[in-house]
Amino acid sequence: MHKDVIQPRQVHPADSLRPRISLYQVAPGVSYQYERPRQLRWLTHIPRDLGQFPRFAFRSENELPIAGILAGSGVLWLVDEPILHGAQGVGRQLGLNARSTQKTLVHIPFSLGAVNLPFEFNVPDNLNSTFYYIGDGWTHLSVATSFWVYGLVKRDNRAAQTASQLGTAILSTGLMVQSLKRLTGRQSPFVTTKARGEWHLFPSYTRYQSRVPNYDAFPTGHLATAMVTVTVIADNYPEKHFVRPLGYGLMGLLGYAMLNNGVHWASDYPVGIALGYAMAKIAVRNGRTRVEQSAPAGTGFHTLPRPQPWYRQAHLSPYSQGPFTGLSATWQL
Repeated sequence: MHKDVIQPRQVHPADSLRPRISLYQVAPGVSYQYERPRQLRWLTHIPRDLGQFPRFAFRSENELPIAGILAGSGVLWLVDEPILHGAQGVGRQLGLNARSTQKTLVHIPFSLGAVNLPFEFNVPDNLNSTFYYIGDGWTHLSVATSFWVYGLVKRDNRAAQTASQLGTAILSTGLMVQSLKRLTGRQSPFVTTKARGEWHLFPSYTRYQSRVPNYDAFPTGHLATAMVTVTVIADNYPEKHFVRPLGYGLMGLLGYAMLNNGVHWASDYPVGIALGYAMAKIAVRNGRTRVEQSAPAGTGFHTLPRPQPWYRQAHLSPYSQGPFTGLSATWQL
């Protein structure tokens, strides 16, 4: 029987809580090395991953996928109206309540100066809202927390690193999605004033905050976050073949729910999904090290290098300009 986990290799035997580095075999001749993540270190990885995004996404081999994403978005934009009306018609035939309504289970009031920032935990109260809730932040926070707890209890570095990668990739993706929303200012279907929604490019902060649905349709953050979760888990557990079919199926339900309730247009989807996929790939790449057999089974392994954090990629070089001499430092993200 194939075992997906090799007995963890302890680098520091004195650490009785959890090995610092563990080795996991996921396929014949292919293993991954996972370090025990430090507490909250994943937050410091966000600038690194964002800095690596341009070089990762806009490589020459990605020219065709990028062209496909842009072309697909354009085609979907042309047929946004019939797709939206068709999805909502199906919902009416099935008796799905198109409203996204939730019930508050926990409400803790909190304010910061004149700004109210209550802590709330809500759950959906109808089927369409349940589909929509698949993309809710609480859903993905719960998934990440589950991996973190499992890694802590079982001393499993792979699970702990999966939780760390999820935290980094979800927040990094959220920052990119929110930036694009505030740049493009596209109307959501349920508030649209013209076919396929108006685009208010570069709306001011005050204008955006005063009526968010008028400006935040493009791209979808819910599907971007869902894509992060599916990709990170599937890449770290490639031997679990059900992860992608299950995840993509749930994303399909989420995508339909957002059409049915009028939160998004279909053309909002390709870019959001692509952003989530790219940020997940970057987080996974930085969160593990691939180890391959350097000779026939049982004779040894060699470790493939992993990209260094941005703050360790400084390149020093001497310079001389007029009366000034010294060292210059550059970073290659």
